Amino acid sequence: MRFLVFGHNDWWTWNEQGFCGRNAALVKALARRSEVERIAVVDTPRYGNRTHRPREHRAEAVTSVADGVVAVRYAFRLPLPAAWHPGRRANELLGWRRLRSAVEQALPSGAPRIVWVADPQAARLATSFECDLLVFDAIDDWRLLPGVDLRAVEQGYAILAERAGLVLAVNGTLIRRLAPRGRAEVLPNAVDMALWRNVSPDPAAFPDVTPGTPVAVYVGTLQERVDVDLLAQVAAAQPGFAFRLIGPRADGFRLPSGSPPNLRIEPAVAHEHVPGLLAAASVCLVPHHRGGIVDTMDPLKVYEYLAAGRPVVATSPPPYEPLRPFVRVAEGSGAFASALEDEIVHDSAARREARYAAVAGETWDARAARIVELLGLSRGSEGGVA
Repeated sequence: MRFLVFGHNDWWTWNEQGFCGRNAALVKALARRSEVERIAVVDTPRYGNRTHRPREHRAEAVTSVADGVVAVRYAFRLPLPAAWHPGRRANELLGWRRLRSAVEQALPSGAPRIVWVADPQAARLATSFECDLLVFDAIDDWRLLPGVDLRAVEQGYAILAERAGLVLAVNGTLIRRLAPRGRAEVLPNAVDMALWRNVSPDPAAFPDVTPGTPVAVYVGTLQERVDVDLLAQVAAAQPGFAFRLIGPRADGFRLPSGSPPNLRIEPAVAHEHVPGLLAAASVCLVPHHRGGIVDTMDPLKVYEYLAAGRPVVATSPPPYEPLRPFVRVAEGSGAFASALEDEIVHDSAARREARYAAVAGETWDARAARIVELLGLSRGSEGGVA
């Protein structure tokens, strides 16, 4: 079995991010499966040399990047904004033959081909390639994201709902919104447990915090889904806590005017350092606005918080039901502030071990095994593509 992947970001970006996102983790887990012969990951299209590729690989049509994985060069031919629909469509038409040639080089005829789409904006291009099965892996509702080509996203969802033989999504709400005609299944997010075994707190994680001070941490992209007004109120109600928001900042993200000094934004850290950082925290936060795109998410951070054994306080329950007993839900600043203190006071080694155990089996390898099962590969069923 061979996969042609039109992902959310590409191999080069995943490498910089530490393969911590769903696309990257699933590709790596699938590549380890004996049923999978090769995976070709198509580059995120950029004009000319404005590519994510390292300079030494920019002239290559196909680059071997890992065992069983190649990256396929794809570049826009015209210097037009990707979010401008007519420009994107023109570039797809102009670049299709070159991309097709690279794909045929990467995946010569032979074993069945699965076209895997995670970026709905690439749906029209992806479906121009012959395949034995079209799979759509839906991550959040892109129609609610800022800065996307909304027309391409809408068209992509319509194409994929109509033509995909298998639709996977991070939660049931997203599947219902997409209303696919083919088979659909919730495939929750997961965690790479190899990063979390025997993790020790990083003593340098919070150098500005006085020893003994409770530290409440949010790790992730800092964007509009984070309820900073709530956090400012909670920080004011808990002046003895240190609140730290750690991650890359979206344009325009900032703390409210007059936020208390114990609430601070810190730069992103490499993913390999996140386990030690979380192990040094007292409690972890998921302070998302309710509704909108949050209803279609399955936050990866919840899996990582629990893998670190940390208490978790959130504004809404995780969509994956097995994790709900391990996440404290609190609405409103008063309840949230009280929940933080209560979770810290009643924390114990037994509770930390229970949180770790809750996600110990929720691995990307387990998700890859389920994908293989759904594709009919593991048993070679008549309904599969093996």
